[in-house]
Amino acid sequence: MKAGLLFANGRAKAKENNFISEERIRRMIESRSLDEAVRILFEINYAGGMMVDPNDFYTILHEEERLLYEFMREVTPKEMGLECFFLKADYHNLKVLCKEKYGNILDGEKILSHYGLIPLAKLKEQFKEISLDNPHMQEAFEYIDGLFEEGKGTPRVIDVTIDKAMFRDLKERLSERGVDKAVIEYFQVLTDSTNILTFLRSVKIEAGYEFFESNFVEGGNLSLEFFKKLDGQKEKLEKELKGTVYKEFYDKASGVDLAIYEAEQDNYLIKLFATKKADMLSAAPIIGYYVGKLNEIKVIRVILVCKKNNVPKAEMEKRVRQLYI
Repeated sequence: MKAGLLFANGRAKAKENNFISEERIRRMIESRSLDEAVRILFEINYAGGMMVDPNDFYTILHEEERLLYEFMREVTPKEMGLECFFLKADYHNLKVLCKEKYGNILDGEKILSHYGLIPLAKLKEQFKEISLDNPHMQEAFEYIDGLFEEGKGTPRVIDVTIDKAMFRDLKERLSERGVDKAVIEYFQVLTDSTNILTFLRSVKIEAGYEFFESNFVEGGNLSLEFFKKLDGQKEKLEKELKGTVYKEFYDKASGVDLAIYEAEQDNYLIKLFATKKADMLSAAPIIGYYVGKLNEIKVIRVILVCKKNNVPKAEMEKRVRQLYI
């Protein structure tokens, strides 16, 4: 197991040399047009040097993402919990299939992911038969189906129900023997930071505790009871987080819009693993590479979308996450 982990970490460390530099990100932000920004990606052989019409830049990003998942499947050791990083794609696909079934989207085929644990064709067949192998997904699907039968279903119901099921699934997988401590830490931080953001959002829109509770996800170190005692007050949350690993995250995320919330969440996770990338006896380097590459793709996507829509540079920079370097 350790030999496999050392090999995977070694491969990941070598590939870090191909991360896009801050200097090139700055050039993309400062570029005068979408065409000029996309040309920078071609210069560095991004997505294997794929050439497309600048307006079709999503093709380049999808290819780079495909190469990332192909690499991860090739090198990640089994039975260390690293399969959890592919789980999000399965739940994303379940959301898409549900929204397609209940009329919330017309054609979900273009946004389905091929990077999950369950082959897409198999998931589609199970969905059609209303018999999913994954019990958490099955329970969520049956609940959603029942609500739509009663005329109470909404797109938000689909999103919230499936997200909660995914975090329950993660919690169960992470409790299994042999899961690497870095994997556990990543998902605990993800869960807690997700709940902190949900709380801040609930306060901002004055939605009340019931709204927060309906969106709370399991698996973190901060319990539902912890949030209940805050009485919907940001000041109490700030006080409770003093001296914890989430204090810095709270300071940066509090009081800004949701896009910035999500950027700060990604920045927090990037920083967490950037400080551990020398720990070759844990899964931290391979996780760091994975998180860093996905983050890089997000950064580039934000810049190119902003370029395409002529978004002012100052507004663009608010949404650009820090890089894993």
